[in-house]
This record gives sequence, C-alpha cells and structure tokens, in this order.
Amino acid sequence: MTTKITARDLLLLLVLTAAGVLLHGYHLGHQDGAIYLPAIKKNLNPALYPYDSAFFLSQTRWMLFGELVAFSVRLTRVQLDLAVFLWHLLAIFVVLLASLQMSRRIFAAPAAQWGAVLTVWAARLLPVAGTQLQLMDRYLHPRDLATAALLLAFVAILDRSLAALGWIAAAAVIHPTMALFGAFHLAIQRFGAWKLLAMAPLIPLFAFGAPRGPVANDAWREVLSTRPYLFPLRWHWYEWLGVIAPLAILTWFARFGRTGVPVCPLVNQVSRRAVLAGVLGVAGAILITTVPAFERFIPTEPMRTLYFVYFLLVFLGGGLLGERVLRNHPVRWLLFLAPLCLVFFFSHRLSYPSSPHIEWPGRVPKNAWVEAFDWIRRNTPQEALCALDPLHMARPGEDSHGFRAFAERSMLADWVKDRAVSALAPELAPTWREQVRDLGVSEIRAGATLDRWRDFGPDDFRRLQKKYGISWVVLERPTAAGAALASRRDPRELPCPYANSVVMVCRVE
Repeated sequence: MTTKITARDLLLLLVLTAAGVLLHGYHLGHQDGAIYLPAIKKNLNPALYPYDSAFFLSQTRWMLFGELVAFSVRLTRVQLDLAVFLWHLLAIFVVLLASLQMSRRIFAAPAAQWGAVLTVWAARLLPVAGTQLQLMDRYLHPRDLATAALLLAFVAILDRSLAALGWIAAAAVIHPTMALFGAFHLAIQRFGAWKLLAMAPLIPLFAFGAPRGPVANDAWREVLSTRPYLFPLRWHWYEWLGVIAPLAILTWFARFGRTGVPVCPLVNQVSRRAVLAGVLGVAGAILITTVPAFERFIPTEPMRTLYFVYFLLVFLGGGLLGERVLRNHPVRWLLFLAPLCLVFFFSHRLSYPSSPHIEWPGRVPKNAWVEAFDWIRRNTPQEALCALDPLHMARPGEDSHGFRAFAERSMLADWVKDRAVSALAPELAPTWREQVRDLGVSEIRAGATLDRWRDFGPDDFRRLQKKYGISWVVLERPTAAGAALASRRDPRELPCPYANSVVMVCRVE
C-alpha cells in the first residue's frame, strides 16, 4: 500500500479543516481559553493582570504554548485573535493529516483510509466518558496541538522511526500531561505488554517522584473534593459504561482484524494494545486516587488516559466501516456522515444559544456578557480589579466566555476555571478559597451553594473594595423576569456607566 501524501490529499484536508469550523463552530476565550488566552496576552503585555496572574500562570508555566503563540504574533504582526484562529485551523489540519498518514499504514483500501479520517473529522467533539474531555475542542487548545504531535509520533512508531521521540518531546513542551498519557499509550503500542509489565515492580517508586513543590493543604483538598470527575470510583454508572463499552468494542475490532476478510493484522495489534493501555490506565487512575502517597498526582487527571482509547475507537471504527460497509457507495457515505454531522452541529447550537456559531476574529462576539467585558477593556485602567459572580461562566447566556480573556483586567477568583487551576497549585488554594467565600460561596464542596452573590448590595461591594481594592463589579441586569433579584439589589445605588440587556458594569466608590 502507498503511504505517500499527494497534493490532492492536502487540498482535501484543507477543505475538511475549513468545513470542520463551519460544522463545529469556533469560540474565542471560551472554557479553557479563559486560562490560555490571558497567558498569551500577559506574554505580549506583562503589565496586564497585576493582581491575579497566578490563576492562569500556575497552569501555563509548565508549557511553551503561550510563548509559541505570542512569538508568532510578534513575528507576523497579525492581530492576536487572528493568530489564535489560524493556530486553531493548524491544529485541526495536522490532526487530520496525521490521521491520514496513520490510516495509510493500517488499512490497504482507500475507502478504509478516508473512512478513518472522515469519522475523526465528523466526531471530533465526541465526549470522552466522564473525563470532561472531547476528542478536539471548538477553540484553540494546546491539547489539540499536542494530540497532533502524538499522532505523528504514532506514525513514526508504525514506521519504526526514532522521529517518534522528537514528536513526543514536541508534545511535552506544548501540553506536558497530554504528552505523558500519549507516551504511555505509544510505549505500549511499540513494545507490547510483556516488556512493560516487567517494569511493574518499579511503580511504587513513583510515589517518591510525586510533585514536591508546595505541600498539600486542607484548602487544596477541599478544591479536589469539588471535582468528583477526578475520582473514578465516584463516577456514575453511565460514565463507567463509557469506559467499558469502548474497551469491549476495541476487543471486537481486534478479533475482526484477525479473522475478517481481508485480514488486517495492524488493526488487530493496535486494538489489542489500546485495550491493554486502557485497562492499565484505569487501574493506575484508581490507584492514584485511592492511595494517599499518590495524592499529588490526582490533578494530572489520570482517567484522561482514556482519550487515546476513544481516539483509536473512532479512528479504527471509521476505517473498518469504510472498508466493509461504505466502500465506493456515495449514498452510504451520505447516510453515515450526514446524521453524525447534524448531531454535533445541533448539540453545539443547543450548548451555546447566546453566541454566534463562529466567533470570527476581528469582531467582538455578539454576546451580552462579552460586550460588557469588552467595554471594561476599553474604558478602565489596566490596574483595575473587578468582582463578578463567581459562577458567571456557568450563567445562562454567558456561554463559558472568560472575563480575563476579553476584559484584559484582573478579577477576584471564580468558581469555574480558577478552581481548576487551584487544584494544580496547592499554594494557590487558600487564596482561592478565601476569595470565593468572600464572593458568596457558602460551602466548598461539590454542589456548593453559590447564590449569596445574588443577594449582595453596595455595602458588600464596598466591603470587597476595602479588603481587596476592587473598583468595578459586573452585575446581571434586573429585568421584568428577574424582579426578585431587583428587589434584593438595586444597582442604581452604584454608578453604572455601562449596561446592556443582560448585564451592567458599576463603579465601586
């Protein structure tokens, strides 16, 4: 079989990349972009975020992702939002390119090769069990770039090339934990079970290699307790179904690759070893989350080893489907891909009803919260410190956009993303706990009550000003539908120079 990538292949991959954005959407400063985009902006302008940069630098300091994107901005002099969009397109393109290269080493039939690529393309927003991961993201994430590098490492392993080490190293400087999990899977794909199982007696020694840094503290443990997805034994039954079912299907793929017509020996090998890696990864996650000596490894989110199990499930499933069912029948391809695309398109629209499907670079997203954040960027000094509802990223209509990413101003800690970073940095957890309590969190635990912020009034904001030095607050605007809120807090007691239909920005004096 030929493994050569032609100009026609590259053109098709470019079309799929563009179509992927049209299908799955694109968002700036969204979800984890609330961490990574401020880090890039801080690199470009060190004067930004004078009070709270620890809440994103604690996560990004271990990677060169922010530096890489910032360097590209300085080199090309393009606007940052355009650079971020282009990097996102690059990540999609390279993942698809690596998938095509993998498929041409595993499958002989062109229908199987493109079946694997097209299934990865169509299902790239597929959730991974209870890990809170998707195969790829609808915004620029270093995980996608690291995935691209690790897939190229997989290609090198299939070719028995030492270039695999270089690609793993590239993934490590972009997203270290993704590289760690990927290297684990790649080692099993390269060496199989017995050579690696011979190293099992060395596993207890890793306890001595646990991250030393700051010592774990009660606040940090409280943060972990609010994130049950880190602990597999706390998962619901349907999340465990998302663990067992892919392993069972891959086991069937392995048997099919051995006994089917035509025989696919690499499908058999890759599937068997993916199952082995998945079982060992889940066992390791249970060990890490139940043995106290390993507690500092819990924030690495060890169940995310399932990511590569899911990727290979989708990849191999698409290849086998293309080879055995779809073949050269356009109607069959349409009947397979159209429903798959529609499911992910409409699930995206239902998830982000208050934002454009694609947030094009160069435009402020048409979202009331983001418009308020942008007003703050244009009308407040860089040293301004703001306070918001600690659960604002989860409020209806906010659609998970990060305040720092758009306002370029410091804020007191939030419950959504700052909590995640505090899980990685025990020294940050006490500060996070103190601030979110001052913002109205009544308990630090899973399902915490967070509605006291909605009872805050001018005296509460002045208390925050006295303690932290805040100068601005972002409040949900009272409406006819929110009369109960209006009766508890009257923003007119504070000067509010900006307001739209949803939120208002008020000065604390």
